Amino acid sequence: MSWTLQRVDDRLIHGQVVVAWGGHLHPRRIWVVDEAAAASDWERELLVAAAPDVRVRVLTVAEAVEEYPKEAAAEGVAFLLVRNLETALALSDAGIALHTLNLGGIHYTPGRTKVNDYLYMNDADRERARRLIARGVILEVQDIPASKPTPLAALDAEMAGS
Repeated sequence: MSWTLQRVDDRLIHGQVVVAWGGHLHPRRIWVVDEAAAASDWERELLVAAAPDVRVRVLTVAEAVEEYPKEAAAEGVAFLLVRNLETALALSDAGIALHTLNLGGIHYTPGRTKVNDYLYMNDADRERARRLIARGVILEVQDIPASKPTPLAALDAEMAGS
């Protein structure tokens, strides 16, 4: 079945993901694909503990690519969480099917400009978004299921021509 929710959120697993999205979609599995989290035993344990009723896997991009065929054939609802558009693009580059990418939280860091209250982007983020859009990936800005999803281009004038 693959992933029902494919989300970019720099917080990875947190309340919105577990309570709002989890309560709405009831995932059996959550895949966190993030190089830093996969390299840290402490962060991996924290992410697994954050969703106690769900099977959580914390993987590198290479591990995700290797394991994806099994996941694509697995039954039930699953989530894919990545920290940034760089990781989403790396998965796409490796042949992982991304369909609708939920932009749920890319927060402020120096050099990023505000798109809305929970989405800030810099030039590199926008270029990665353009590349994903060119591959047919739909980029929707939405923090929780009760909010209306909005195409990224409708919120970001710099993305409007993409």
